[in-house]
Amino acid sequence: MADATTLPVLDHQLAEDELAWMQGVYADFDKVRAAFAGPKDAFNPKEALREVLSRAEYQLPTPMDLTGPGPWRGGRNRHGRFVAGVFLPRVELHKHAASRTDQFPMYVVGESDAFSLDDNGEPVLTPVIGGSHFHNCPDAPHAFVPKVGQDVPADWEIAFIAITPRNLKDDTQRVSDAVRAQYEQVVGRQAPLGI
Repeated sequence: MADATTLPVLDHQLAEDELAWMQGVYADFDKVRAAFAGPKDAFNPKEALREVLSRAEYQLPTPMDLTGPGPWRGGRNRHGRFVAGVFLPRVELHKHAASRTDQFPMYVVGESDAFSLDDNGEPVLTPVIGGSHFHNCPDAPHAFVPKVGQDVPADWEIAFIAITPRNLKDDTQRVSDAVRAQYEQVVGRQAPLGI
């Protein structure tokens, strides 16, 4: 994880076709979930998402590698932006100094809130709803966290599709101690050290 970056700032708006692609993926995933006839605990959301993303209508010019447990990386859309399927079993509190990121939650095992800072630098928690859109401006601290005020399920996991302007391995930084303190204040749990 880089502590600083000299990368040029990439702060784009997603194109209409990128948003339409995400809306279609989520709508079809939600249909698969709703049509599942077995016991609720037998539904495998990751496999359902893999099946939807492998459909011809959702193939990217450079497809994601949908093998294995994830993350599913390597995808690129027609705008040259990276597309990945991410599955987090723990909180990753961080920022990207020079990259806007767009995250589209697909499902949560348990419930989740999104931690961020508002325009005044105050901590904010936003309930995570499948199919929603979280965009993080460059240098904005962010994390998906287990639902605040509830016990954390042992199998807690959040799955989302991320669209990013670059491979973020070169543009991911730890947040400041002040942000960690804000996180702990609103979440009520110790902030992770990094990713």
